[in-house]
Formats: sequence, C-alpha cells, structure tokens
Amino acid sequence: MIVGEDIYNLKNRLSLKKGQELDEKTIKMLISSDITEIEILSSESLGTGFVEKEFEELPPIIDEEVYNRWIESVGHVFSHFSKEELYISLNNLTEEIYKKFDIKKENIVLNFLNSIGNESLLYHSMNTAILVSLIAKKVELPYIMYKQTVKFALIHDIGYAMLGDRVINDFESEETNATLHTIVAFKKLQGLKNVLNHEILDSILYHHERFDGKGKFQMKGEKIPPLVRITQVADAYTSLTEIGYTPYEALSWILKRSGFLFDPYYVGQLYEVTGYYPTGTRVKLNNGQVGIVLKRNEIEIFPLVLVDNEKIQTGPDTNLYIQEVIK
Repeated sequence: MIVGEDIYNLKNRLSLKKGQELDEKTIKMLISSDITEIEILSSESLGTGFVEKEFEELPPIIDEEVYNRWIESVGHVFSHFSKEELYISLNNLTEEIYKKFDIKKENIVLNFLNSIGNESLLYHSMNTAILVSLIAKKVELPYIMYKQTVKFALIHDIGYAMLGDRVINDFESEETNATLHTIVAFKKLQGLKNVLNHEILDSILYHHERFDGKGKFQMKGEKIPPLVRITQVADAYTSLTEIGYTPYEALSWILKRSGFLFDPYYVGQLYEVTGYYPTGTRVKLNNGQVGIVLKRNEIEIFPLVLVDNEKIQTGPDTNLYIQEVIK
C-alpha cells in the first residue's frame, strides 16, 4: 500500500509524500499521531502510468495520447541517461512542443496531467517544459535560445532519476537528495558534451541557485544562467500544484519569493501567462455562483470561469466579478 496524498503534520513532526510506501514504521507513526484519516492506494498503481487529472471538469492542456507519447520519450532518456541518441531525440520533442502551443492566438488552459509513483518525475518534467515553452514564447526568445531552454527544462531534474528518490518541493528543502541531484546529474552527463552543450550542463548544476545569491554556489542575479532563471518559476509552479497547492496558492507562493528565490522578471512573465487567477482556481462570483477559472482573459483579473458547464466571461460587459477565492 502507498500514501495517496501528501501529509504534513507539524505537531507530530510527520511528513509523508504522495506515493510513499506504507511500511511498518510509517504505519506506527500514523497510529501514534492525531491524524484520523488518509487516502491509501494499492502499490500496484506504482509505475503503471496512473494519471490523475487535477481538474476533471476542465480540458487538459494537451490531448492525453500526445501527452503520453511525449512522456514516453522523456522516460527513455531518464531510464538510459548515458545514450547520446536519446538526447538528440529531444530536439524533435522540443520542436513538437514549439509547434503545439501558440500563446499569441489565445490564452492557454493550464490544466496539467499528473501521475503518482515512478511516473511523477516524468510528468513534472513535461509540465515544467510546457510552461517554460509558454513563458519563452511570451518573452519572444530567439528560436535557438527557446530550444535550449525547453530541452533543459525537460531534463532539469534528471538527477532524481539517477538517485532513485525525488524531493518534490525542493526549493527550500534541506534533504540530501535535493542538494545531490544537481551535482550527480552534472557529473554523470559530462560525457555527453557533444549533444548537451555547456549551457545546459551548467544550468543542471546551478538550477537551485537563489536570485539573492544565497544558494549553494552563491551566484546572484543575472550571473545565474538565463535557462535556470526562466525554468525556476515553472519548476516551482508545477511542483507546488503537484503536492496539493491550489494554482492560486502556488502563484502566491512564488510572488512572495520574487527577488529572493526567483528572478522578478520571469515571475512577472509567469503571472502574464497564468493571470491573477490561474486555471483551476475555484472562485465565488458576485452573484453567489461558484465556479472554476478556465483561463485568463486579456485583463487578468477578469478570467473566463466555468459554472455548471457554462463558460462565463467576467468583467464590465457581463457585470460579473470574482468576489473571493475558495481554497
């Protein structure tokens, strides 16, 4: 049996990750705590690609068949990380991602697919890369720079695949693997310099540097590689929503750390993509109706909201406004 949800209990100093195996020691810890109910899943779900939609009533950001094909491509890289030809194939995947999303035509429904167990790292990597792609297009990165950035986003956490154990929210974590995964990946990928240039390799090593210079290598501000600074905000957003933060809470968490953990410019660009009320935010309108934000509008405080399967445009034209966020 495995834990079906993230559990954080400060009173009992208990921290369990979704997908963690329920061994005898863990069960004893739960029994001695004041937790009365948790979600339990069969361990057969591990590694099967079980997909959990965060918001069932919203369309996914991309067709599941395409999504799963992309996941399979990244999975090959993560399983055989020393094979050159697999990294070359990332060029094709990056090109597909580039063609799939056109943020200039319309705002995007940011409803990502997630997975538990062995597959969660692959889904996180893909979600991060998709969000990085949207931000990169928003800031009109040159195509060469775009491809480098998205390729890096796809493999930024490959160190966890090498270690076999992942820390999900690792930005302020002191767990050993949160530190080691960057160093291990950097060292093990040195033999692939002909397919992964130094910008991507350096970015893997430095992708947890802090904008204020208080990271492990004390790189500060624009001295941190640009591939890192643009990917960090997407990495944080997808990680936080993965462990149960609402999209609104995840965006708020990142905004509060702008200038400290993250480059304020790219925090602003993330905001431009998500809007003040990101996809999936549950809201109450001024007429008392409750709905879920489908996607941002050109004016971010007036998003498109789904109420009882009806799309409602908030704003002056309809005289409908968001009264409060429901957490």
